[in-house]
Amino acid sequence: MLPALLPPLFWLWASLFSSVHAQVVIMHYETTQWTISRDSLRAIFSMRLQNLEPRIPLTVFVLHSGHPVHDEFSKNVLGVFPYQLQRSWDRGVFSGTGRAPIVVRSEEEMLQRVAQTPGAIGYVSSVNEYAGIRVVELLP
Repeated sequence: MLPALLPPLFWLWASLFSSVHAQVVIMHYETTQWTISRDSLRAIFSMRLQNLEPRIPLTVFVLHSGHPVHDEFSKNVLGVFPYQLQRSWDRGVFSGTGRAPIVVRSEEEMLQRVAQTPGAIGYVSSVNEYAGIRVVELLP
């Protein structure tokens, strides 16, 4: 009986200890946005939505493809695979109708860049308090 339980127990253990659970969406502190829907978030990170507030264009920051936080954010928060996001960005850039987000190397750089850029939005695995950013609550 115990050998039959090993594979499910292994996957439970792996999901508990290897998952990043990037659930924190951050924006520049001057943004008046306190909540955001997943649909709006998906439109922002696929570069289809350019403004949340009048006269303040969004600047989208993402971690590089393959970064565990980026992969978890794409799948668990946006509900798309990372390669689907990349295709969406590439399609817009190559057709001349869109642009790609700004890629950062680390979560620390993400925090710094979002704090320094009015209209900026990004994500991290977790954050306590960081000057210049606001945590945005995700709506269903």
